[in-house]
Formats: sequence, C-alpha cells, structure tokens
Amino acid sequence: MGGEMKKSQYLIFAVFVGIQSFLLQLVDQLIGTHLVPGGHSGFVFIAFQGWALYFLLGSSVKGAVKGFCGYVLGIVFAVIMIGMPAVLPDLKLLTVPVVALIVVPFMMYFEFAPWCISNVAVFFVGAGAFFGINSYVEGIRIWQSAGIVLLYCVFGLASGWMSIVFRKRITEVHQVYEQAGNVNEIK
Repeated sequence: MGGEMKKSQYLIFAVFVGIQSFLLQLVDQLIGTHLVPGGHSGFVFIAFQGWALYFLLGSSVKGAVKGFCGYVLGIVFAVIMIGMPAVLPDLKLLTVPVVALIVVPFMMYFEFAPWCISNVAVFFVGAGAFFGINSYVEGIRIWQSAGIVLLYCVFGLASGWMSIVFRKRITEVHQVYEQAGNVNEIK
C-alpha cells in the first residue's frame, strides 16, 4: 500500500472510511425500499461483505472480478439448492441436507476452475447473502434477490477499491511533503 501511514494521516483515512459507510447506509435507505414490492431496506450488509472481500481477495481489481464472479456462482448454486428439493420431496427432514451433500462437493471442484471462478469461499458468501434475502424479504422473486445481491456486492467492492485508492493517495502526498522537507505542514 505504499509507505507507512502516520497517526494523523490515519485519522483522515478513518474519517473517509466512515463517510463511505455513511453513504452506503444512506444509499440503502434511499434505493433499498424501491427494489422490491412493498419496499424494504437492510441490504447494506451485502455491501459490507463485498467490501471485506475486496481486501481478502488481494485489494485489487482482479480480486474484485474474482469476488463478483464468486457471488454470481454462489447465487447459481443457491438457486440449484432451492430447486432440488422439488426433485426429492419424499426425503422430508433429510431433503435439504441431502441437497447440500449433492451440491457442495460439486461446488468444491471449482477450486480447479479458471482464476475468476476458483474461490469457493466467495461462493458461500454469495449464496449466504442470497439465502438471507430470500428468508427475510416477503414475496421476493429469485431474479430480484440475485439483482440485489449483485448490486450491493458491486457497492462493497467499489468501496474497498476507493478505500485503497484514498489510502495510497494520502501516503503519496505525505511522502512528497516529507521529501520536500515540509512534513510538519501535514502532521
């Protein structure tokens, strides 16, 4: 991330991240209520997951692409898991566990897939967000859930990217002042 950040610089960075969090919450309250019939907000948790994934996947655009693709595949596997119980209705209590036993091992083999779809952990995050929305938003359709998860995933990945860009910029500015001998001006 460049040079080490001083405490005074870190305060600026921390406030910037706070502003980003504020804006994500505000956006969720402004648009979340328009994404499903009857209105609903509370999808911002997905943005925060995506934000964290940006860092966990290497703090790069390539990692963000991998994160987004992982969310897409997580949703695909979640839809398969939602649909499969119709094929196995006689298993009653064991239906969902058997579906998981069938689908999850197949999912695991994606570790051998091309780079953009090989992070199985992200599949679980995407599927979890998808299942979460489906369980608490009354009457939501699969395509709406998928769209919401992917939209908020992008919000989070973009927030992670902006955090890194801003942090690097603060550090670069400090280094320029330090090299010019004016470091006291920005302390």
